[in-house]
Amino acid sequence: MKMNYESLKQEISDLLDQNPYFVLATSYQDHVTARIMSCVHKELFFYFQTDIEMLKYSQIEKNPKVALCIKNIQIEGKATLMGHPSKDENEFFCQLFKRQHPQSFDFYSHLKNERVIEVAPEKITLWKYIDNKSYRDYLLVDRKEAYRELYDPK
Repeated sequence: MKMNYESLKQEISDLLDQNPYFVLATSYQDHVTARIMSCVHKELFFYFQTDIEMLKYSQIEKNPKVALCIKNIQIEGKATLMGHPSKDENEFFCQLFKRQHPQSFDFYSHLKNERVIEVAPEKITLWKYIDNKSYRDYLLVDRKEAYRELYDPK
């Protein structure tokens, strides 16, 4: 069933505002890893920082396809390396991150090996339960389309 793109986008954004920690999954070749991350979002773009020595950083360098998960929201997207948090173009990130994660900001953001990573979502899936039935709402970000499917296990 087709849905209103902007309405679903707003619903997802509101849910994301309530949850500052996401599971980030990265992979390279046959090695898949996942971990909890302190994240912020602007619109539907997601941002976090990490050290260039971390496995997730090297995996993203080699394979920018990543997934994020929080509660009943699944996000598939493409990561972009944005440079050090102190770069002028990352000022918005520092403002958001300092507000939501002040301790992490103070502890890590000034370190020379820290880098900001942006995730541009391609598909966002939101699981819902309506009238004792399971549904998945899909937001196809690149196409600006939204639809709902009944999950009917066989």
